[in-house]
Amino acid sequence: MKIKKQFLKLEEDLSEINIGLIRLIKSIPEHEFFFLLNKINDFNFKRIDDIVISGEYFDHFFSRYQAYDKFSKNCYSFISNKSIQKKKKKAQNQLFLDESNIKFLLNLHQDADYILTNSDMFADFSLILLPENLVFQIQEYLLSSDEELYQLIQYYEQEPNKNKNNNNTTPR
Repeated sequence: MKIKKQFLKLEEDLSEINIGLIRLIKSIPEHEFFFLLNKINDFNFKRIDDIVISGEYFDHFFSRYQAYDKFSKNCYSFISNKSIQKKKKKAQNQLFLDESNIKFLLNLHQDADYILTNSDMFADFSLILLPENLVFQIQEYLLSSDEELYQLIQYYEQEPNKNKNNNNTTPR
């Protein structure tokens, strides 16, 4: 019997947030990408606590980087779309499972390397300078409040102190 994931309902109304999908032209290590990104921007992205999604067989970790722009007073976050690490919880004893050892936050956009969020729901992502010949143009994507990723982003952005006390696991 499967256990259904439940998320806290943080907002009563149906709203949307604007996120950006970042696709790299060539594959480079994460630290190198953020070094180049920090080199050309006035604000610096720093690694913060990973997003952790717990499954039955694996815990999946998604890296997060965050920067604060003093001029626009916005906080930008890059979240890896593909899990960067997995931690095996128990042995798989079935051939075909719903859970794989690689997980994507946006299954319909597995070609996106990063998800860009902003503290201002309607902010423009054009304030972030991206390294030339390394990144395709940012694709804007509307995320509705009934999607799991929307609630995950809200959970990690609105309650940072609570996340640290719970070892960054999502609510059940």
